Amino acid sequence: MKTQGAITTIDRQEFFRLVGVSIGAIVLQQCLSGCNTSGSDPQPAQTPSDFSINVNNANFTVLRNAGGFVRSNGLIIARTNQGGFIAVSQACTHEGTLVNFVSSNNTFLCPNHGSVFSSAGEVQNGPATKPLTVYKTTFDASTGDVRVFI
Repeated sequence: MKTQGAITTIDRQEFFRLVGVSIGAIVLQQCLSGCNTSGSDPQPAQTPSDFSINVNNANFTVLRNAGGFVRSNGLIIARTNQGGFIAVSQACTHEGTLVNFVSSNNTFLCPNHGSVFSSAGEVQNGPATKPLTVYKTTFDASTGDVRVFI
């Protein structure tokens, strides 16, 4: 930089050095903010929009009984005490911890910070503020197939 009277000038080399540093700082800031894990809205994993599991399959026999639950395709699928099925996204909307099914009251509990979600996915107790994604289910008792779909 050169000062000529009241006017400060900058030569071409200094100008491009400053522009390069500025652009580098912007790119670095964007990269670092993309790596931030302390945010509160984790991106849900991609889940199939329509799939079936069979309660007679060894991996899913726990669903033969009321209160049982399994994890499959990024979802938690549970059998209520009334015999119905519920399927919701398995990751807590607060920080992505896997939720568990609490059969005594048909809710989902995040063991990390204590968020509680209703069987309809709604937040009953925070710190989570967004509901779990709920999927529809049907059950064919003759085949043992539980269909999960949007």
